[in-house]
Amino acid sequence: MRASSVPDPTARRTRRARRAAYDAYLNSRVWSDKRKQWYAAWLTATGVEPSCLVCGRRWTLKAGHLHHATYARLGIELVEDLVPLCRPDHQRLHALIDAHPTWLRSDRTTATAAIIASMRQARAARADDNPTHPHSPAP
Repeated sequence: MRASSVPDPTARRTRRARRAAYDAYLNSRVWSDKRKQWYAAWLTATGVEPSCLVCGRRWTLKAGHLHHATYARLGIELVEDLVPLCRPDHQRLHALIDAHPTWLRSDRTTATAAIIASMRQARAARADDNPTHPHSPAP
């Protein structure tokens, strides 16, 4: 057996520690304040309330999710580092990133944009197939 094929037990602990630190950040006052800053900046920049970039559902500070398109500035995120999504679409995006090694190896910002575009396209195709569905866009 080659040394490179042996699992590194410290890698798993390191991933676990990073995940715990990230979860703590998402539950912190700092993240809560960052979300409020992001919301205010979005309103200033666009003049409209944010919505999920996949399905268009209204995004709120209470229920909306912000996806990190990059972790490069974690803790000091820029407005463009964060993407508004509803919870189901955020979970779906992460499932797609995690399920495909290609996405895991690619630049996170590029992967995020490509997956969101694909999710929107799939959503539009479903709406075209079922125009009476309640989440279909208005004609």
